[in-house]
Amino acid sequence: MFYVNKNPILAGELEVLNELKTQLALNGIQRFAEFKPGPRNIQFNCPIHAEGQERKPSCGISTVNKEGVPAGTVHCFTCGYTATLEQMISHCFGKDDDGVFGREWLIKNFLTISIENRKDIILDLQRGNNKITNNYITEEELDSYRYYHPYMYKRRLTDEVIEQFDVGYDNHFELKDKFGKVKSVLRCLTFPVRDINGNTLFIARRSVDIKFFHYPEGINKPVYGLYELPKDAKEVIVCESILNALTCYVYGKPAVALLGLGTEYQYDQLRKLGCRKIITALDPDIAGQRATARLKKALNGSKLVTSYIVPEGKDINDLEKEEFENLQELF
Repeated sequence: MFYVNKNPILAGELEVLNELKTQLALNGIQRFAEFKPGPRNIQFNCPIHAEGQERKPSCGISTVNKEGVPAGTVHCFTCGYTATLEQMISHCFGKDDDGVFGREWLIKNFLTISIENRKDIILDLQRGNNKITNNYITEEELDSYRYYHPYMYKRRLTDEVIEQFDVGYDNHFELKDKFGKVKSVLRCLTFPVRDINGNTLFIARRSVDIKFFHYPEGINKPVYGLYELPKDAKEVIVCESILNALTCYVYGKPAVALLGLGTEYQYDQLRKLGCRKIITALDPDIAGQRATARLKKALNGSKLVTSYIVPEGKDINDLEKEEFENLQELF
């Protein structure tokens, strides 16, 4: 396993190297004609000498810790090139930055980030300091999920939104049946669902491999994102899913999610918001249209409620920024 700053990379060694080869090729840089895995290292064509086109592999990267040589050390036995994995990645892309670019490349594509780098999350929410701990998710458990994963970026999330909403990653979520037997083990993004005071009620999960969402059974789901809403928000977008709501933040608009099609409990929470206007942006299918009608009826008289006309077959997370900004609003 490769590490960066003592943090594990969420992929096998060959997967990392093959992705590097692919992305280099997309940038017009031909390197690594072949990889030869061994018990203690992976050999490949040196990316440095002979413009990366040597005939026989003379370079390798260690995959296990050896005395004085940590896993991830690159060494060429022909030209003597020695580097860390992140330094080699920087050099392959033409960067002489002591591995800074390589480290960021790993973060974006494979790497988990240490808890130390994510523990000082600032939620600019100003909702008071009246948190209590009874029956709430603890900081210790939240710490165990505070990692980045490439799927976050595939779903358009930015570092700022990931930090603000404490989005994390669980690489071993056991999905159990009603008898407590493990049915499957999933890799999931994690989303702390907080009450208005910032207490974490439960963790919502979204698989990074299949379209699967998980919420604890038997819980009265609140509106997601109430705690994180800016105090001075004049209008709020209401979405079905968490990823849609977070996409709105990425595009500069505050939003919340119903974690479904909406309940009376959630309607009551929306009525109490300080904003004057609600913009619905539920999925444009029949279920979403009916849920929009129920929401408008429930909030009639307490808020101005309008709707975004989301293109058929898409949701907010599918939209590019320009498409989002050009959404028509139905009054």
